[in-house]
This record gives sequence, structure tokens and C-alpha cells, in this order.
Amino acid sequence: MTVTARSGRGTALTVLSPMPRLWAGPLRLILYVRKLLGPSRELQQMSFIHFAHWSVITRFPFQQRRSRYAYLLFRSDFNRDWDEYIDAFSIVIPGRMALIWGWSYGFPGALPTEPFRRYIGRNDLPVDHYWSAYPESSVTEVAAALRVRDAYRAFFGDLDPDAAQAHPQWARFVHDVQGDLSTWERDDAPAA
Repeated sequence: MTVTARSGRGTALTVLSPMPRLWAGPLRLILYVRKLLGPSRELQQMSFIHFAHWSVITRFPFQQRRSRYAYLLFRSDFNRDWDEYIDAFSIVIPGRMALIWGWSYGFPGALPTEPFRRYIGRNDLPVDHYWSAYPESSVTEVAAALRVRDAYRAFFGDLDPDAAQAHPQWARFVHDVQGDLSTWERDDAPAA
């Protein structure tokens, strides 16, 4: 495993994988189509992911001449253990991992998980700075809080929360948002 950057429960991951320049165009097209389709249901169910993005780099700003290689850059933030996170990608969407990283040199395949983990670890770049707006909250908790906020506004508008508790709709509001209020009890425990 590599050294990771953390901020509270969040962890940053930056992976840079060399690939033949010839494959940069087709992979860019695949990533563009995937972007148009939006996140897959499988990725949406991985609620511990804050952010994940793939890019193809054909030239770095400091380069005078074109390199022999292009690079696949993967940037992600998540609130799980590094090994668990990589394993989740490997197990849940192995075909998509093969489609994306299969163009890169040395890619061992997404399964079994251990060679994939070693590959990601070898290409993981150190992160100099990482900041999280809500370091003690998971993505699931923040999303639940936003849904509660939106539901509150729909029920009560700008009414003061103390006054809202005396409102006749208070019990219905609490009932409607109960699933999101209990998120904090169900969400993953903070990483050690």
C-alpha cells in the first residue's frame, strides 16, 4: 500500500499510468461517452466515494516536445480504507476497470484484486495537500444532510427551527426524513 493523504475521514488518491500514445484518442472517446451517460448505478451505490475522475494526458505543460507516451490520470477522494476502496472497484466493476486501465502499460486486469491493488499502488502519486470541507462526515452523511435541508425548506421555508418544532407539520416532516436522519447511525464508522 502507498502513503495516502487524509483529511478527517477522507482519503485522496492520484494514479498516473503510462499508456501508448496511439490509444489516447479512443480512451478519450470512451471517457467522454461515459461522462454523457452519467455515473453508473454501481458507482452511485458506492456512496463512500466523494469524487472520481479519469483524464487522458498527452502533454504536460512543462514539456517542450511530445512524449512517446500518453498518461491516464485517475483522481479520487473517498472515505474508506485504501485497500477496501481499490477492492471495491475491482470487484464491483471489473469490466469497466479493464476498459479504462486496460490501455495502460502493466495493467494486470481488475481481478484478482491483489495484482490490481499492487498496480494501483505502483502508479499512485504522493499528494502534497488535501483538504476536506467536512472532514468528520462521509459522503453519505453529507448527502443525507442536504436532503434533510431541502425537505425542511419545502415544509417550512425560512421558519426558525425552534418555531418549526411547534408547527402542525413537524411530525410529518420528521417522519418523511427519518431515513436520512438515521444515516448517521448506519454510515461507516470513522477510519482509524
